[in-house]
Amino acid sequence: MIVVHFVLPLILLSAAIYVVLYFQPGLVQRNFVPAAKLDKKQKHVLFVTAHPDDECMFFAPTISALQQQNTMVSILCLSTGDSAGLGAVRKTELVRSAVSMGLAAENVIIVDDPSLPDSPHKAWNAALVARTVEAVCAAGDVDAIFTFDGKGVSGHANHIAAYVGVKHMAMTAQRFKFHPVNVYALESVGVVRKYASVLDMLFSLGTFWAARDSLVFVADLKAYARGVDAMRMHESQYVWFRKLYVTFSRYMFINTYNKIN
Repeated sequence: MIVVHFVLPLILLSAAIYVVLYFQPGLVQRNFVPAAKLDKKQKHVLFVTAHPDDECMFFAPTISALQQQNTMVSILCLSTGDSAGLGAVRKTELVRSAVSMGLAAENVIIVDDPSLPDSPHKAWNAALVARTVEAVCAAGDVDAIFTFDGKGVSGHANHIAAYVGVKHMAMTAQRFKFHPVNVYALESVGVVRKYASVLDMLFSLGTFWAARDSLVFVADLKAYARGVDAMRMHESQYVWFRKLYVTFSRYMFINTYNKIN
């Protein structure tokens, strides 16, 4: 009875909301750049990730939506993903993935620094991450940054370190008092919501409604397919459980963000 009277209506409502936003994505659009930069002809957004494949596993709906808004998109990947000795391969795969999503190859920056290893056991220095991100922002006149939140979606230490470093930069860098940059953290959700696909839509809108500076991006089926194709570019990583991930994960369809500065 609980399924019939409570769970099923929530599922149907979430599916209905997804269909509405599929055809009317403008209903949840908000400005994502500082007010001082609203008149800028082309905005520049930077995605700060920890490993090759993060860009399509977690941020594909946002990248697709921003590209439809005359926005330049760049990726700063803080490691080569070399934990299994495949760093050189994964760097190439990342560029292929980005290009498949419509990004220019020169807008992909991959950090190869032994102080930032691909490891769930070694913490990254927040100040080093902050300096790295700040340098890229300054060179590219970045208007907004998208990265992980304090739980890192999957709990990976490198994802969390990316968040800590970016937040450190946003709070301490003197440059951004005069050249503001908005910073957004991708919301981590529980395991049930994480694998609820589009059925998480109702709960995702809760984040959007809870704060006036939060953001939500929804992928239509074309954008979803583009995200899956991008993941296929990561051939060394596209094993059976990641195939299940791209089939069921809400992050392939829905991204929700909270502003952190």
